[in-house]
Amino acid sequence: MITLINPPSIKSLSGLNIHTPNPPLGLAYIAAAIKQSGRELTVIDATGEALDVVKPYPERDDLMIQGLDPGDIVSRIPADTEIIGLTTTFSSNWPLSRIVLDHIRERFDHVLIVAGGEHMTAIPKHVLTYSQADVVVLGEGEETFLNLIDVYQNKGDIANVAGLAFFREGEFITTGLSPRKKNLDDLPIPDWDSFPISEYIDRAQTNGINLGRSMPILMTRGCPYRCTFCSSPNMWTTRYVPREPKTIIDEMELYAKKYNVTNFDSQDLTAIVKRSWAIQFCQELIDRDLNITWQMPTGTRSEVFDDEVSELLYRSGCRLLSFAPESGDTEILRTVKKQIDLESLKRAVKIALRHGFVVSCFFVIGFPNDTRKSLRESMKLLRKLAFLGVHDVTVSKFVPYPGSPLFKEMQQANKIELDDTFFISPMDFYTNKAPSYADAISSRQLYWIMIWMFVNFYVLSFLLRPLRVAKTIVKAIVTGEEQTKYAKWFIYRFFNRRKWILKAG
Repeated sequence: MITLINPPSIKSLSGLNIHTPNPPLGLAYIAAAIKQSGRELTVIDATGEALDVVKPYPERDDLMIQGLDPGDIVSRIPADTEIIGLTTTFSSNWPLSRIVLDHIRERFDHVLIVAGGEHMTAIPKHVLTYSQADVVVLGEGEETFLNLIDVYQNKGDIANVAGLAFFREGEFITTGLSPRKKNLDDLPIPDWDSFPISEYIDRAQTNGINLGRSMPILMTRGCPYRCTFCSSPNMWTTRYVPREPKTIIDEMELYAKKYNVTNFDSQDLTAIVKRSWAIQFCQELIDRDLNITWQMPTGTRSEVFDDEVSELLYRSGCRLLSFAPESGDTEILRTVKKQIDLESLKRAVKIALRHGFVVSCFFVIGFPNDTRKSLRESMKLLRKLAFLGVHDVTVSKFVPYPGSPLFKEMQQANKIELDDTFFISPMDFYTNKAPSYADAISSRQLYWIMIWMFVNFYVLSFLLRPLRVAKTIVKAIVTGEEQTKYAKWFIYRFFNRRKWILKAG
């Protein structure tokens, strides 16, 4: 018996943060691969099975734990389990994952515990040193996990399996990053039957704006760029692999029929890189006429956007586009290796708005080399985007993500201490608790700059387009359709967050 665990989630009650747990797409792929191999499988989604269960987070009044207690998780593990796999994507969830691992080991002292996901891949030695995990799967996990199961059950040497990290006789051993999958269409589709997927759908627990009954979809893996603040190359390398459009749309059609889904959230790091692929995908989706919408909330590149691509995207049902300039200062963009032309970005934004998309843009402030001058350039770009008609911006404080080049630089310079305060710090993005990693700007200054940027953008947006803003908020209140992030924040802040506070109390 193999048991897979999605740990409980962390939720914020303060600041501007909206934390919405998403269906664990990576773990659903792993589950599908295990089932395809003919093995018995149990899945415990500690978040999805208890989305309405919240409790205070230890030593933090402004945070909550959402999901099953560690004891409840352990009680659901079958007694005949041989191998337990637990995933952690975001570092902010690591302290909770570690607690779950402690409880698992107390009851299952001889079971092989395997940890996977982006956080585990980023700092495997730390994970193995400070938790009860026996092995870490490094990178793309489907084939590596199956190979590990085969070798372990046949009493072989796991050192012969590529893509692992573990300790042996006190020595830290790694067999390198898992080999990348060359053809994603060879993978079985996610095994959502093993997860409480309807609980996520019914409660609109999605990554993007709320356009109706939604599910995550993966169209590509990897990103060909090398931004120094991003941990993606550490997990996926820079190899960009798209799926065949037909197989993606087959999956969409299946979910639309099986779960009555009307919208899909792309979970891709960079969904559209190749213009020809984008056109082929859109045309296939148009021809199939599934009557669904889809969105790209995690960001995409602006270089391929012209009138032809934008028209096809909109006709195919795409409604939200997210671009990531990150900074308005060209020198900062150069130092963090963000390969983007800001003029090209503005042209793409104009085209997207002309074709009727909801457009969102991401900014990061407080990079190590940021100064008041560089942040003024970001403010100028942010204001320009408001004048153009961009619907939303997200302004986040820089945090050195484990596994990213900037994280490694700062760790070598002893500027980071790997403790729970550091791991949870992304939850403090939008509060005055988050530290500043910019030498020229204090934490307090950075907080107020962030607030001022939000105020500038949304006040300008309201003054320039008051009717649009009012209609969007009224529609969210009346129908539940949150067409923008500010509508989603409004509903969360004045309706949903109060519900979570009462439950936690």
